Amino acid sequence: METRSYKLSSNQTTAPVRQSTQMEKARRQAVGISAVLMVIMLGLAVTFTTLAINAGRGGGNLNIDDGPGDQVSTAVVMGVPISGAYEILQGYDENELQWNETAGGWTGNKSVKIVVGRGTPVLATYAGTITNIVNDSLEGTIVEITHRDGLMTRYLGLSSNVNVKKGDTVEKGWQIGSVGTRPVDNKDGPHVKLEVLKDGKKINPADFIPNLFPGDK
Repeated sequence: METRSYKLSSNQTTAPVRQSTQMEKARRQAVGISAVLMVIMLGLAVTFTTLAINAGRGGGNLNIDDGPGDQVSTAVVMGVPISGAYEILQGYDENELQWNETAGGWTGNKSVKIVVGRGTPVLATYAGTITNIVNDSLEGTIVEITHRDGLMTRYLGLSSNVNVKKGDTVEKGWQIGSVGTRPVDNKDGPHVKLEVLKDGKKINPADFIPNLFPGDK
């Protein structure tokens, strides 16, 4: 009987090896791409989670602000500058002309006069810095506080013995002095004249003090 032998060609032995190598490369590339995608998705998940948490915590920044510490610009709400009961003698009215002894002419009433007993504590309506204290022969002692957002308040008719000095930082509700006299308006009895200014222009204090008028409390 004739015996036959067969020899595999070189092409038959190397083709499966090359195919296996290509498949391995493809598998590694797929694994690498999957890993990159997972890292990206994980990063996005962490980012959105952080934003959601910060949004929840930062919700308070959307509320009305009681002080200058917040970085987010929020509405300024001032407090009543008097401790205890009081009456509004005269409200803000630009159209109500009155003789201004200090200015030496007729001007609109750009302040609020608060009638209260002599010696009653006068409080800072909002946090800020004492930028001026003046003892005026007509207006009594004047204390000026500079606040945030270009706001300023002036308290006229205080006694000379104030509780603050120029450069002091005060918080909302802190006592800055007590009710004294305004010689220019002696006939009205002891009262405090409150002025609120925005960028140097006098504005209505009631716009920043919601409960300024006793009937609104």
